[in-house]
Amino acid sequence: MTFLRCRSNHIAIHCVILLFFSLLNWTCKKVSVKPSPDTLRNPAAVNNWTQFGGGPERVNARPFAVHPPLKNIWVYKASSAISSTMLAVDGVLYFTTLDGRFELLDIASGKRLGRGKCEGQHEAAFAYRNRYLFFAARYGENTLAKYDLFYGKYMWKINAGDIASEPLVTDDAVYVSAQYSHIDKYHFQSGEKIWTFKTEDQHHSSPALKDNVLVAGCDDGVIYALNSEDGKLKWKVETGASVFATPVLAGERVFVGSIDSTFYALNLSDGSTIWTFSSKNPIHQTAASDGQRILFGASDGQFYCLNADSGVELWRFHAQSAISTTPLIVDKVVYFGSLDRNYYCLDLESGALLWKFETKGRIRTSPIVWNNYIFGASEERFVYAFTPSDSTANDSF
Repeated sequence: MTFLRCRSNHIAIHCVILLFFSLLNWTCKKVSVKPSPDTLRNPAAVNNWTQFGGGPERVNARPFAVHPPLKNIWVYKASSAISSTMLAVDGVLYFTTLDGRFELLDIASGKRLGRGKCEGQHEAAFAYRNRYLFFAARYGENTLAKYDLFYGKYMWKINAGDIASEPLVTDDAVYVSAQYSHIDKYHFQSGEKIWTFKTEDQHHSSPALKDNVLVAGCDDGVIYALNSEDGKLKWKVETGASVFATPVLAGERVFVGSIDSTFYALNLSDGSTIWTFSSKNPIHQTAASDGQRILFGASDGQFYCLNADSGVELWRFHAQSAISTTPLIVDKVVYFGSLDRNYYCLDLESGALLWKFETKGRIRTSPIVWNNYIFGASEERFVYAFTPSDSTANDSF
């Protein structure tokens, strides 16, 4: 077994962490970076972006301000196109690439801390919790695994079926929605399956969780809500087409768009319809909410901001191609990417364009935030880091 060690002045203590998933039929090197003591004490620290959507509710929002104009402080060229989700924890940016690589960058400098090659894999989704990394693979004999960053070893590896969605991780469980038409809950410590729920079709929508209600869309056009404790069905709502987007759980509501060109606001407790909104074009991407507004894009390039209570359109913005990422709400602005190669930043109140940045390729990677950094990536294998033009980019943690 070959090991790769990496060090950074921005990380207080270093230890071996990331071992290749040999039982996942991957061939990958170990990478070194140790979680900071602050994260071990407080794994839910607001500045860390530990899983898709920023947390189990998948709201894609943060309260602190990273306002434009932004400056591009570094660009990193990866081995292939970047996957749809990145993570940022304790000064380290994590991402996977479509050729099966896994890379870690120092946030402040953009320098590579480590990289591993995953033979035969095209995509992998991942999440971070309490010093552990959880990987979900689309292919392989074992497609879900837990790795201990502190001790540098695997805790468990299991066959969870082919997974084309993002894992959801809490303090006691790991939830996945799989392509083999099922939603599963696994024990955080042991990896033992706690329950499984069978559906009528495969899943591309990731699960979201709030108040013991687990919600996921399905390719059969149904939105399923399960009791997260026992996996029993609480309610289901039929839409007119597949639901690829991940539900957003804000307040006591479920917000999600469908390929039927309709955006739905449902009651979290019973699935009753609160309002619907017609976008006139399919909605593939997950939305974002600050509690008062719900924002999402459609395949025709229209980007919408609706009143979360009523569904009334507050404003819309037209990009030059399909909206291809989940939006990111940061204080009073919203960021998102389009297939027209641009990242946009709009004023949350008015929808006015405040800033845009043209990348070197089409965009499919959702923007994320860590401290006063915004990150994005393009299909032409470039990763971008931005800070406000007047920022000193303080990356302390």
